[in-house]
Amino acid sequence: MNNNDYSEEKLVKRASKRAGFKIHTGIFILVNLFFWVIWYFVFRGSDAGKPVLNAVLFLSIAWLIAIIGHYFIVYKWNKSLLDKELTELKKEIERKEKEVNKLTES
Repeated sequence: MNNNDYSEEKLVKRASKRAGFKIHTGIFILVNLFFWVIWYFVFRGSDAGKPVLNAVLFLSIAWLIAIIGHYFIVYKWNKSLLDKELTELKKEIERKEKEVNKLTES
């Protein structure tokens, strides 16, 4: 990694994204716990229990998928497309410079 990968601005941005993910996960846990407790104590034995269970289950699964996506974006795919393109261009320029140096040395 270059020193550019550890600049203060990039580190602050990365830390902010990770903190956002942790907050998102905490909210997910609290809200889902609240919905499951409400279903268990209020709707479990009633006629409305099955539709409410389906709604809570759907919400939990959909939100879990979003949390997993958020995790991958923050921790696994943390380089932006712009950074990747810049890296590719720098490598291409370096390759061309090496080719020119070889041709001039010959």
